[in-house]
Amino acid sequence: MKKITALFLALVSMQLVFAQAYDGSADYNKKSQTAILSEYKYPVETVENTLKDKLERQGLKIKNSKGYIVIYNAVISSITSVPMDYAFMVDKKSKREKETTVITLVINSADGTNTTNENSTKAKLFLNDLAPAIEATEINNQFIEQEKVLAKAQKKYKNLQDDQESMEKKKRNLEDDLKQNSKDQTEQQAEVKRQQEILDAIRAKKK
Repeated sequence: MKKITALFLALVSMQLVFAQAYDGSADYNKKSQTAILSEYKYPVETVENTLKDKLERQGLKIKNSKGYIVIYNAVISSITSVPMDYAFMVDKKSKREKETTVITLVINSADGTNTTNENSTKAKLFLNDLAPAIEATEINNQFIEQEKVLAKAQKKYKNLQDDQESMEKKKRNLEDDLKQNSKDQTEQQAEVKRQQEILDAIRAKKK
């Protein structure tokens, strides 16, 4: 159990090292804006579902707008204490790095002023802190998928067992049929001999 726990903590630590948020930019609202980016070595769907789940658990209403997950005039307490507009883009890093997903976060005030720099430190922590939850989501997804694979394998094995039982039954029936056929042949051979003897006796009388 200790080894398993240590391995899990090691995996989480590795992921935390990998998921270090950094400053960048993004095209949002038809202009280039300051943004915070963070990379995760997990599928886009896993990262996006984890992010949405975390936001919704905080009672935030999310919307989709031009590829962004947006939250208007809301407080994400771990980032700001006043209402802001948050825009999250979740996408694969590039065509060559499809296994790496990037979250891009743009933060604007109510008047449309970009405040990402002002909230950079806490925004980075927010994105970094997603790593363990993303990993847990992926492990759960793998568990569910493996359950399906196992169930499919078990079903195939059960079908093969049923097929064997059916074939063995057919084999037993065939063996019974062969025995019966052999018995019938013996009896019919005796009947042929008897009828032949009758015919021979009648033929002898004809002479």
